[in-house]
Amino acid sequence: MPKAMIQDNTKCIGCRACMVACKEWNDLPGEVTDFFAGPGYQNPKDLDANNFTIITFAEKVEHGDWVFGRQLCMHCLEPACVSVCPTVALKKTEIGPVVLDSDRCIGCRYCMLACPFLVPKYDYDLLNPKISKCTMCHDRVTNDLRPACATVCPTSAISFGDRDEMLTEAKRRIADNPTRYVPHVYGEHEAGGTSVFHLSSVPFGELGYEMNMPNTAMPNLTHKVMRFIPRVFFTLLAVFGVTAWVVRRRIRMADERAKAGAAAASSTGDSSSEGGHS
Repeated sequence: MPKAMIQDNTKCIGCRACMVACKEWNDLPGEVTDFFAGPGYQNPKDLDANNFTIITFAEKVEHGDWVFGRQLCMHCLEPACVSVCPTVALKKTEIGPVVLDSDRCIGCRYCMLACPFLVPKYDYDLLNPKISKCTMCHDRVTNDLRPACATVCPTSAISFGDRDEMLTEAKRRIADNPTRYVPHVYGEHEAGGTSVFHLSSVPFGELGYEMNMPNTAMPNLTHKVMRFIPRVFFTLLAVFGVTAWVVRRRIRMADERAKAGAAAASSTGDSSSEGGHS
């Protein structure tokens, strides 16, 4: 049975316990960051190779409380990143998570271009850079454990279970508390559906969520564009190759003309010298 998570932003208190648990479980290093790196008190500014999830601070006051958001991989039902990966480094598992095999990753960054949620990040600090992203703690989930973030959340803002049950629960909360939630389960239809459902008391666009999102599965769209990249690459390679050949040929011909001119001048000089002696 596919799994999914609910991120209930109305319960989030911005403690960042999920961020710490994610780092600990994935053995990600700590780093020095700026306290006001992003909007409000957001820190760090964005997802990166060492931060697979972050709490966003939009400082939207609703009902007297701050409202937070959260960024992480949405684990799409039909992931665009998986569809464009040339080495099958990314894979959508039957249980739900989209996992990454770093040994297969060649750092081409096709997944970064394809992901509508801007999740995969490039580790520029490595000599052999690769992609990094949240895997929904696939190693825990396959051993009947909840993801690390869901395990440590002190307010139960993160729920985890079978996808059908999580979606039903998300809709039930909205129906039972229409004044508490906006009538939108973010992730139900976005990009063809995902495995992470977000709830909020304010419109998601005010919390920095990607809103210009089609409800069509992204591979249906990315294939139309990404399939042309190899053609464009090899076309440009051919154009640059021909251009380089033409430039080198012109340089070589110019050198040959210069040498021929110098030889002719030298020959004329020798002839004049011989005529003067006679």
